[in-house]
Amino acid sequence: MKIKPDANYNTPRGRSLENDLKQLIDDERFYDIALKCSDGKIIYGCKAILATRSDVFNSYIFKESVKKNNSLSFNDINSTAMKVILEFLYTSKFENLIDIDNIIESYYASIHFDLIDLQDHIIEFTIKKSLINENEDIGKKLLSDCVKKFSLEVDNKMSRVLVYWVAKNKLEKSKIDSLSLEGLRYLLEKTSDTQIPFATSEFNIWEYSLVKAIREVIQNETLVKKIMDEISFSPCEPREVEEIRSHLIPLIDYINLNRMDTEEIKLHVEPFDIFSAKYISDVYFSKALDDELKFIRGMPIFKWTSTLDNQIIITNGGFVAEVTQHKSILGDLVFKSNKSNGIYEWDISIEKLCGNIYIGICDINEDLNKIHQKYHGWVLGSDGYVYYKKKWKRYDAKFKEGDKVTVHLDMKNRTCAFSINNNKKSIVSEWKNIPSQVYPIVSLECGSKLRMGPQMISMDLLKEMMTM
Repeated sequence: MKIKPDANYNTPRGRSLENDLKQLIDDERFYDIALKCSDGKIIYGCKAILATRSDVFNSYIFKESVKKNNSLSFNDINSTAMKVILEFLYTSKFENLIDIDNIIESYYASIHFDLIDLQDHIIEFTIKKSLINENEDIGKKLLSDCVKKFSLEVDNKMSRVLVYWVAKNKLEKSKIDSLSLEGLRYLLEKTSDTQIPFATSEFNIWEYSLVKAIREVIQNETLVKKIMDEISFSPCEPREVEEIRSHLIPLIDYINLNRMDTEEIKLHVEPFDIFSAKYISDVYFSKALDDELKFIRGMPIFKWTSTLDNQIIITNGGFVAEVTQHKSILGDLVFKSNKSNGIYEWDISIEKLCGNIYIGICDINEDLNKIHQKYHGWVLGSDGYVYYKKKWKRYDAKFKEGDKVTVHLDMKNRTCAFSINNNKKSIVSEWKNIPSQVYPIVSLECGSKLRMGPQMISMDLLKEMMTM
């Protein structure tokens, strides 16, 4: 919208080049080109600034048709994104105009106009101002917006960052979130054979996808729950079943049943009759030959389980845990045995060490309420000893504040080892009774604090992802 040419300036001219140039955006005396946007709105600009600051605008502006009409039309850039572009071209700033709802549109426009620096600034803004706020749903919304705007074929810096971000947060069927079916398909395709951190087991991916497809057709949560409880589409109308199937079919190519155990397939997948009988038969045959995949794609990542215990403080989206009294805390991922491929690793960073910290694994049925027990399960203590029940032995692997402890779990051979700052120690040979399903566990004394990693997108990691 144009304003009067005698608008008051916030600062006297000549003191700030940025402020002076910014006035050109709002002063109609300098308008000499109209930019017609996809939402029907018109943004006005100054040819000299646009052509000087952007090669793309330069190529547009000096076409004969534009010289004659002094206007440009953009069918895929809306007025909000165009304002971001102009703000950046005029002042090299943009932060005051960008938010969650226009990040992807603005990023798309920055690619259209080949503004490399703006692209990087928008990604950095997205990470620092939008993603790192412990709201998992923002990443899902942005990934969905990204796929919708760019298509399923997109592969750019923003899409890689968003896939990484969504992958590290567990997909939960019980939550209604902002991840679209197209966004989910893109996530599954890009992570089907990946080594980035991933938080959701393949079976849970199936259940999440199933519920997502059902909710697309049925908006009655009571009925959704009934379908899942009965493990059947029988409560649905035939038309609804076909619609649900149509939403699931594009997803199942990226869900690998060979990452699930036989019982999960038999009881929770087969009854819905989505996968072909031949594919399921082939999976059973592979399992009979002990040819199985890990239960989770990528590198497993988990969060510390939140409880109502106010003596346990979980922060940074679930990846950091500290305590005000001695407590044991579980990770929210179950590691399962596998006959052919079951080697898993995860890192724990020691941010504060008070007394002793114990890091390791425990049975999924472990009772954490046992009093006067400093540790649970099979663990390495910060004193350099390994413990199980009332047995311990020297392991020569002390760790201190600032160290990184890596757990090396082999669920095929049911063995465990540890590394301190990438210095790997031998398998704990005495641990011969590790069960078929275990949780990660830590036991902390008052004041201790640790972090599960990798879980943050640092700028160094960002640069690495940009070149992948």
